[in-house]
Amino acid sequence: MYPALILAGGASKRMGRNKATMIVDGSPMIVKVAHALRDGGCKSIIVAVRDGFQRQEIMGALSHLSDVQCILDNDLERSAKSGLRSALRECAEMGIERIQLAPCDMPWIDSQVFERLREGSRPVIMPRGEHLQPLLSLVDVNVALGALERAEMRASLKNTLRSVPCQIMDFPKGVQFRNANAPEDLNS
Repeated sequence: MYPALILAGGASKRMGRNKATMIVDGSPMIVKVAHALRDGGCKSIIVAVRDGFQRQEIMGALSHLSDVQCILDNDLERSAKSGLRSALRECAEMGIERIQLAPCDMPWIDSQVFERLREGSRPVIMPRGEHLQPLLSLVDVNVALGALERAEMRASLKNTLRSVPCQIMDFPKGVQFRNANAPEDLNS
């Protein structure tokens, strides 16, 4: 089983407040994502956060789970790509070789997605529903980190991860790859 890396360090500008701890269908978003990861076979969870305040808030929401730790984003640039790069550096330093990625703002994700990604055999296994989902990839830490460090600043995360040996796994239309980025996303 691989550990999981939940990306929760974003500024949540469109939502207007920290998305990770917003209540969706009775639970904080990050709790729903963490439970889907655990149910999908990821026993150890690392959460990438932007600061100590966010770490405290998220660890409070996840206090009922064991084997959860937070790491701080120490990259000066603020973007999903830089946050992932910073988190993967920390994971490499911890000796983690392979990790399941998950953004904190996909509260409707199903654990079966994570189970199925483990069937893949490439350094990057990226799911695709209607669109590619790079932040839900199962990745070899050093391969993904190398691609992120070589990538041009403007290169998309999707294209950066596709630049290495990558496997795309197609999922049926019913799979919920929906993000909650703004208040109206919670009503759809």
